[in-house]
Amino acid sequence: MSLLKQKPIITLAKLLVPLFILLFVMVEAKGIFNDFNWALLELYVDRLTFRRLFFILLLGLAALFPMYFYDEILQRLFRIRVPKKKLLFYSLSANAFSNFIGFGGVAGATLRSYFYKDYLTGNTPYIKVIAKLSLFYLTGLSILSWIVLFTDLHLYDDVKLIKIAVWAVAAYTPLLLGLYFFKSSFWNTKHIKKGFAGELLAVSLSEWLFIIICIWGIARALDVSISFFVLFPIVIISACAGIASMIPGGIGSFDFVFLIGLESQGVPTELGLLILMFYRLSYYVVPVFIGTPFVMNQLWNNRIPKNSFKI
Repeated sequence: MSLLKQKPIITLAKLLVPLFILLFVMVEAKGIFNDFNWALLELYVDRLTFRRLFFILLLGLAALFPMYFYDEILQRLFRIRVPKKKLLFYSLSANAFSNFIGFGGVAGATLRSYFYKDYLTGNTPYIKVIAKLSLFYLTGLSILSWIVLFTDLHLYDDVKLIKIAVWAVAAYTPLLLGLYFFKSSFWNTKHIKKGFAGELLAVSLSEWLFIIICIWGIARALDVSISFFVLFPIVIISACAGIASMIPGGIGSFDFVFLIGLESQGVPTELGLLILMFYRLSYYVVPVFIGTPFVMNQLWNNRIPKNSFKI
């Protein structure tokens, strides 16, 4: 196809892809806001000063910060230098969409592939590298699950399937490390070095700890008196249930298990729902709304190359 014929197609793609992303975000956000219990919000409105609301929104953004180091590691793997400000937006956008859409981080990996392609040579298997490194995203939760397995699973003695979910997630890191160290053919690319495994594990561990801190901070901002160490196993077990359900963000299964855990500690269901509502708003919705204009701008200003999906 001649360049003259390609140009209208490229122009149309540059128009439609950002519009599709914006429409998708609006539909998903509408679903979350439809589930938002406004009557419950009115009931506890006296606890929600502007300062507390601002603090809650900052907590959600801060919880994304450890994931920035995935992109720092990618820079070193690819031996490239992206301006810090641009790298920050790359990371925020990819991680926000990854959390919001779910599907095992496919959205984040796709966006990273698009962002980094202009910095790499044509023979760099960047999609393969990014996809393989995304396997480490769950290792932090898996490691933390081992702590819960031998201490706090009694919280959910009546929910037998919960134990299976936690054991399955706990087994993830040992299995991945076994594949990493003993199945060398799987990692047969010069761009992936075994020395990065420890860094990726540390980043994932920090990521999940920041999520727990975020939820605990929201609870404290709403005057819910619960210890961090009491909340810790509740969040971990709920996250395992959410991962096992394969639903974006673990919506439904995460909420159900989380509320059971809080009720066992004497926290009213209404307050548990309020914590969840603000967690979803600050950790999922707000980052996506911040990242969407940047993603749309990147798609609009950059030509979509015909080999952009070559592995």
